[in-house]
Amino acid sequence: MDGVRVLELARWQAAPRGGLILQDMGAEVIKLEWRKGADLRDSGPFVGKMSVQFAAYNRGKKSVTLNTRHDRGKDLFFRLLEVSDVVLENFRPGTMAEMGFGYDELCKVNPGIILASVSGFGQYGPYRNRQCFDPIIQAMSGFGDQTGRGFDQPIMGNGPVMDRTAALHAVIGILGALRHRDRTGEGQWLEVAMLDGGITLEEVALAMCYETNTNDFLRVGTFLRCKDGWVTTGAARAGMWQRMLKVMDYDEMSEDPQFAAPMFATDMAEVRMELLRLWCEERTVKEVEDALVAADIPFGAVKSIPEVLADSHMWEREVMMEAEIHDPPGKKMLVPGPTIIKFSKTPTTAGPIPRYGEHNQEIYGDLLGLTEGEMTDMVEQGIIT
Repeated sequence: MDGVRVLELARWQAAPRGGLILQDMGAEVIKLEWRKGADLRDSGPFVGKMSVQFAAYNRGKKSVTLNTRHDRGKDLFFRLLEVSDVVLENFRPGTMAEMGFGYDELCKVNPGIILASVSGFGQYGPYRNRQCFDPIIQAMSGFGDQTGRGFDQPIMGNGPVMDRTAALHAVIGILGALRHRDRTGEGQWLEVAMLDGGITLEEVALAMCYETNTNDFLRVGTFLRCKDGWVTTGAARAGMWQRMLKVMDYDEMSEDPQFAAPMFATDMAEVRMELLRLWCEERTVKEVEDALVAADIPFGAVKSIPEVLADSHMWEREVMMEAEIHDPPGKKMLVPGPTIIKFSKTPTTAGPIPRYGEHNQEIYGDLLGLTEGEMTDMVEQGIIT
């Protein structure tokens, strides 16, 4: 992505996490900020005086301050637009147009610009104007209800599942739009709705409900209790269940097609799952792990956050990494490592956490050519800080 410049008018998580991925792949991502409180800088939890959330979604970007509601601020934005490739935003639908930054207006300045809009419910539809956060989508997509099946109540995923899904789709869309522009010179407007992404996580359940007019479909995955913890397995294919039954000393049953069949293929699935539950309850997590891994059956121990943090696999693959914060000096905090995509010839890089307005001089002075006097004047007028 070297040579691609992204203007990020985005807050919170859904769009900024997408900007982070683009930065890791080499794009220059310029985060336009006006008030610290408008994004996550003032939102906890904190390490020192640094917001963990802000650092997680914005490390490596360049921070400039800009009052886009001021007429001269708008002019400055359009000057940045002239030398940029992508605008990434996650305001409520209609806000960009109200600010004078609708797609048609952007095209007048830069016909090849790609506008990527992330919102809760999309640029059209009955819910278009509603405010939205991740838990809302977990509720309205069916995800919470499906996750809570068996507990007689909906269960919320303890993580920004829907924000992350939207961010990934936004990045995919931007890459596709850049590819189209490379061939044709033509920019475009793409939009991603969090609810759309959330609904697709339940596409199989929706298809089965449509077919059967019932809500009987259950996810296959389940956690199994052991003597000292919980585990799960993904023995979905026939050969896996055959090996699983042999591991549990049900050799005769392993040769029975009714029991050794793939998931959903016969009515014996619940019976063999009950046998597996009983088998696990009599063993430790380590005993179950050793037996299933040796038989080449998918296995996972349910890990707490401290256990994930202690996992050498995470550190070797740089899923998370340490980054220095500015206050107090020398203090380090944990942030996402370079994007989880591992390229063989164009490795990704993770940049530092930007201070508020840290790159004003680089972007306004060096890139746009503003003089020190012009910048001082803009500070006095409240255009930049």
